[in-house]
Amino acid sequence: MNKEIENINSAIEAYFVNHPNATIVPAKELMPAFIAAGIFKKDFKNGKPIRDVLRALNRNNQLSLIPYVHIEQKDENIYWYFIPANAPKPTTLYKQEHISAEKLAAEKSRLLSDESYVIDLCDTALQQKSERQKRFHFLLGDLHKDGVSQTRLPVDAYYKHLKLVIEYKEPQQTILNDTIEKEEVKTVSGVNRGEQRKIYDERRRVQLPLNGIKLIEISYDAFTCDSDNKIVRNAEQDLQTIETILKNEKAAENKILNDENE
Repeated sequence: MNKEIENINSAIEAYFVNHPNATIVPAKELMPAFIAAGIFKKDFKNGKPIRDVLRALNRNNQLSLIPYVHIEQKDENIYWYFIPANAPKPTTLYKQEHISAEKLAAEKSRLLSDESYVIDLCDTALQQKSERQKRFHFLLGDLHKDGVSQTRLPVDAYYKHLKLVIEYKEPQQTILNDTIEKEEVKTVSGVNRGEQRKIYDERRRVQLPLNGIKLIEISYDAFTCDSDNKIVRNAEQDLQTIETILKNEKAAENKILNDENE
């Protein structure tokens, strides 16, 4: 039970790191994260596995073991939420919203993706929680149709302490499969989506170092893959691969920690 609670806390902490603007979230919305972390095998009844854990803790006066829990009680019903650690308790009731099955499926797919798996390993190797889908003011897409506005381009993972960005590079065929139906559709830049993705990848390679941020690209072929070029997951072996790739960054992190402790 203690290990399960520890894993639940880690998954919640990671959620709020990756969603810095979130102030309160229904417990059921984190089910994809809990499944990806191996805490639960599957979801049913829209978040019942995590509600069962919270109810058991509540019965035993142990809810404090998960410091993120926030409860709202309406009549005889208890609604379960998570808020960032050490955040003040909300003073107004959370407005319930319907989360579509499609949205939950998309979130689950993202969390179970090879990209998420590899970045999780990087977090472990560097002993830091990365900021996923971080956007910088200097890393911009092409001009929109209005000729003025531009979208900030996301990066897969940003480690602020190390001024480091890590990008996971999928097989080219996967990228093509994702865009093939839209290949004939031109973007505002006058190229198809596949070409635009290449342009934006190169823009990251140029702009990040120019702004003092190191970029490391980790390719799928650094790992053992199946016939569909999906990673055949061996956490111990794959972590060793990541640690080899990030050897210099790990040494830099250790130096920073040692300096802070002196």
